[in-house]
Amino acid sequence: MRVTVHRIHDTGKATIGYLLVDGKYFCWTLEDEGRKAKIKGETRIWEGVYKLGIRKDDTPLTVKHRQAYGSWFKYHIEILNIRDFTGVYIHAGNDETHTDGCLLLGDMLANPIIQPNKPLTASIQANKRFYELVYPKLEKGEEVTIEFVQVY
Repeated sequence: MRVTVHRIHDTGKATIGYLLVDGKYFCWTLEDEGRKAKIKGETRIWEGVYKLGIRKDDTPLTVKHRQAYGSWFKYHIEILNIRDFTGVYIHAGNDETHTDGCLLLGDMLANPIIQPNKPLTASIQANKRFYELVYPKLEKGEEVTIEFVQVY
């Protein structure tokens, strides 16, 4: 399975894009802004192709998500082997303060005039669909890659 993130706009605070699964549109994405040098929790990951894996670690955030989301969430899906980064997950969130370098998924982009500080909405639903699709493949040991491409 191949997941692709097309980065289409960098606001200076966040990067908006869309996610494809095997070439088909899946949802919108939100990441931190791009930088030439990494600043912890404030920089999106570098362009490139990475493997996805399951981070089987019961962190406080993992336990919180498991309790909040129910049976579809067991552990975080992690983007692996990123130079200068660790603990980069795919998870729910609505704005750049929720990213901390991670990739957020959502089904809708908000109108920037009406909701300028909350660009991504319907995030839990998009994550649920993504985890239900990808997590079983990772559990079976199938390779799933994610590629980040700048298109703006």
